Amino acid sequence: MTRETEAKAGEEEEGHNGPSLNRTTTIPLPPSIQEPPASPTPTRRERIPRELLASVDAEPYREPKALRVHREGVPDLIVPLYPDRSYVFGRAPESTVVFPHDAVSRQHGRLSFREDHRWVYRDLNSRNHSFLGKVELPFEGDEREYFQAMSASQDWVVEPGNIILLGNGRSRITLLAEVPAGMVAGPRPRVGGSVAAVQLERSINICARHQLPVFILGRSGTGKTFIAREIHSRSRLDGNFVILNCGRLPQDASMLHSDLLGHVKGAFTGAAFSRVGKFYVANGGTLFLDEVEFLPPAAQDFLVDILEGTGSLAPLGASPDSREPPPRFRLISASKTPLQQTRLRPDLAQRLATGDVIVLPALEERREDIPNLVETFLHRLKTEQQYDAEFTSDAIAYLQQVDWPGEIRELEATVKAVVAREVAARAIDGVGSSRMMITLEAVKVYLSQRRMGFGASVAAPPARHSMALPAVRKRPGDLSEQEVRDAFDKHGGTKTRAAQELGIALNTFKGLMKKFGIE
Repeated sequence: MTRETEAKAGEEEEGHNGPSLNRTTTIPLPPSIQEPPASPTPTRRERIPRELLASVDAEPYREPKALRVHREGVPDLIVPLYPDRSYVFGRAPESTVVFPHDAVSRQHGRLSFREDHRWVYRDLNSRNHSFLGKVELPFEGDEREYFQAMSASQDWVVEPGNIILLGNGRSRITLLAEVPAGMVAGPRPRVGGSVAAVQLERSINICARHQLPVFILGRSGTGKTFIAREIHSRSRLDGNFVILNCGRLPQDASMLHSDLLGHVKGAFTGAAFSRVGKFYVANGGTLFLDEVEFLPPAAQDFLVDILEGTGSLAPLGASPDSREPPPRFRLISASKTPLQQTRLRPDLAQRLATGDVIVLPALEERREDIPNLVETFLHRLKTEQQYDAEFTSDAIAYLQQVDWPGEIRELEATVKAVVAREVAARAIDGVGSSRMMITLEAVKVYLSQRRMGFGASVAAPPARHSMALPAVRKRPGDLSEQEVRDAFDKHGGTKTRAAQELGIALNTFKGLMKKFGIE
């Protein structure tokens, strides 16, 4: 299995398709604001009116599939858009995409998929505001003068071709109609890997070349959602990838009907607009039933009716004689439990496993893939959050030896946490943003604290795999310049870590650096 396939396996088990590098379509301005021939560049007074930016009801809504993120000083980033996720943009490290520019607020704006199946952007009360445009013209001066200021705490419907400025033109997002093949940022796939990974990669490619149902069996954290999404992406289907988390469906019959088959405006109190059910949103695409073992009996009946093309498929509140044609979609389901051990209707369970069955290997079975996975996670941190980090070889070897009860998801969370802690330590020490070297000690400290937080005993890997480093325990006055310099370089310029390895206080270490003239 390639690293590109596994890039999001850990985080997407709970369920980040994205910007294209295709050129944004230029939308001609109406005659009332077109430039005269003698003046090709618009002036300030010719700001694009809001009505030109808004969606026109007479035209069908066009759903963006990707983002192109432009940040000053770094390559453009391609981010796939998934309806089951929201995307936060800002300077804060926890943002989906981090913009390091000072004009961007810590949490500047959020892009999400609304219940009426439109992508909406909301400014999160940013200091310098967000601005919406729909054309790319050679504006003179500040582009914000020609874009529409987006009022905060209000949803703005966006479509392919829209451009959002975050604070100013140096930080921007472009909505794109498609995700071009091979354009999503990520490290180049590495040939090889464990036998289990190679077999999994082959299974994904086989499933992508037929339209039979697929059932995915695997532990929590092994990447079932991402594997389903990867099958859909490689199938090149025109429709959406729709996730239905069967464990979170409403118990109320009316709400369940609305969720799966939709409702008409006014069907119940609070139904301010019509809603398309998830079964129909998946029409022409893929319906992914996550945690299918928890699918309620009423939902099982709905699903069997759709698969058989029988029963009433009308949205909630529609006239009694209304009948919608059954939606057609690729069906992928996933569970932690074998189908025979679930409470699913036998005929439905048979349908789910009619085509392919993929059994995801545990991380225990493919420890040799851990270095590739870590590199993939680090690459994502670099492109999305501007964290440039590398794990030492002994730290990687240690990660290959410890147990991962949370599977790939836990491994990825560990990589993110250790890097974030290192960034924070560097900020305290006043160290610059040069490439960070994540040491074995940093990994051990984090995992030890994590295990204690869970109330588990801190057990080291088997002795034959022990990677413990001998601690230097000299008196500060006996430390040589070379020992101080080696510790400083080994930890990427982090004084705190270097001092810990030498067994001396941080201020003592700083004094030795000054004494030896180490910058």
